[in-house]
Amino acid sequence: MPIYQVLVHASEVLTGSGIRVKDGRRVQEDDLGRIVDGAVVFSTKKAGTRTLPHRVEWVGSSDSIPKKYSKARRKDLRNRQAVIPGLVDCHTHLVFAGDRSDEFAERCGGASYQEIAAKGGGIIKTVRATRDASITELERLAIPRLRESASYGVKTIEIKSGYGLSAESELKCLAVIARLKKRFPELTIYSTFLGAHAFPQDQGREEYLRDLTEVMLPQVARKRLASCCDVFIDEGYYTIQEGQRILEAARELGLAVKVHADELTNTESAELAARMNALSADHLLKISDRGIDALANSPTVAVLLPGTAFYLKAAHAPARKLLNAGAAVAVSTDFNPGTCVCLSLPTVMTIAALYLGMTRSEIFAGVTYNAAKALGLERRKGTLEPGMDADFTILPFARFEEMYYRFAWAPGFMAAPASTSSNA
Repeated sequence: MPIYQVLVHASEVLTGSGIRVKDGRRVQEDDLGRIVDGAVVFSTKKAGTRTLPHRVEWVGSSDSIPKKYSKARRKDLRNRQAVIPGLVDCHTHLVFAGDRSDEFAERCGGASYQEIAAKGGGIIKTVRATRDASITELERLAIPRLRESASYGVKTIEIKSGYGLSAESELKCLAVIARLKKRFPELTIYSTFLGAHAFPQDQGREEYLRDLTEVMLPQVARKRLASCCDVFIDEGYYTIQEGQRILEAARELGLAVKVHADELTNTESAELAARMNALSADHLLKISDRGIDALANSPTVAVLLPGTAFYLKAAHAPARKLLNAGAAVAVSTDFNPGTCVCLSLPTVMTIAALYLGMTRSEIFAGVTYNAAKALGLERRKGTLEPGMDADFTILPFARFEEMYYRFAWAPGFMAAPASTSSNA
């Protein structure tokens, strides 16, 4: 028999139900599904000795909770804390070793990302450190990063490989992600294979492409180490033709696909992502009008990473053009060791509000439903509706927008503690 729990007297519950109806496009304030003095009833499940939220059973006002839940354990939020769908960080590079703080200093001194990479820095520097690290060491480094991300209200996170650039090291990174899934049952961790992040220095271009398509991808699919394959298509990295070759091989093996698209230069890779019905096209700093139109007329989500543009002092992606054209837009951290060393999704939301001109409803959709859609998880996550995963986040604030109004807030900050009772 299911065991139920109730969150009661939330200052506001934002269900996001209207966002789902619109499939994340052209969202407005009314689509947030705002319930003042709200309540959420959810079932629970066991994970070892722990009891975790399972499914949303009912959502509504606190004075209309069905009698069948009258004996359920209640957590009273005293109208001081808001409840929203669990945040989804749909683009991170969380598993790596090494440090590139010296490169940050170089960039602050005027060196470009491309100039640093040409000297053997950038991705290749992290690859060397990651190859040298053991699975145990990589897991040890990843654990506090994952905990920090979760402390901001993230309940679902995508983690990419990409700092191995060899069959052995890429599979090692994916094995670390598999370990993290077992260690953190309260989180949904989505694994993406990004062997096509760069080209290794110890292999020729064509040789590595064959390794990707004929060695790595078949092993990843057979061992179920990833749900998706991503490719970095850009100047100095993978061409459109190479990217399509890799993505087609991945699809044939049953993997979903994504694209690092139009970040450093315009390659029309966003259009390729749309043409291939990719889950998402990410970055998009240099996307063309043609690419915008393609995304607006496809199921592919435009994932914007404003923390990266901020960190690189680059022009931001044309968010308003994408939104006004009708594209589904998500926002993510792009946490990585070189171009955005930030695990705070709320801080990235602040940048999206200030520099991308995104509204409250657009930001909300961008870190909930649309971010879940960018992982193909929108049928389970991204809204608080009956039947959905109970991945709710209880905020330390009375209103959702305080998450990004309070710039760079510390996760340790909490509102007055809620009270818990066995029943009403």
